[in-house]
Amino acid sequence: MSETAERQPCPMCGQEIPVAAKKCRFCGEMIERKSSNDHAISGLIPYKNPPALIAYYLGLFSLLPCFPIGLVALVLGIIGLRKVYATPEVRGTVHAWIGIVLGGFFGLLWTAITILGLIGAIAAQNH
Repeated sequence: MSETAERQPCPMCGQEIPVAAKKCRFCGEMIERKSSNDHAISGLIPYKNPPALIAYYLGLFSLLPCFPIGLVALVLGIIGLRKVYATPEVRGTVHAWIGIVLGGFFGLLWTAITILGLIGAIAAQNH
């Protein structure tokens, strides 16, 4: 192997390895190659961060009057956001925040309406 070959650090151990290497000869770690298309898709759909993606859709569905959906979206949004902060390459910050905001707001709204409805029904039953 020539000394002029392009080299890069191994993502796990930091040792210099050839750019074309599929496995690090020092630590044995498999080297994942990212295509430019992979980066573009993961920016739109954070498939590497399922909690954020699920929180996003549940946050949207929390517009329907069913409070557990919103509360689950809130929890999954927080989990997805923590995952983004721990590992930024998984992406999904916006999806997680949409799940947190919509899920939290509508989850609390539908919970409050349900509780007020139950209180009203109990009060009407006692009179």
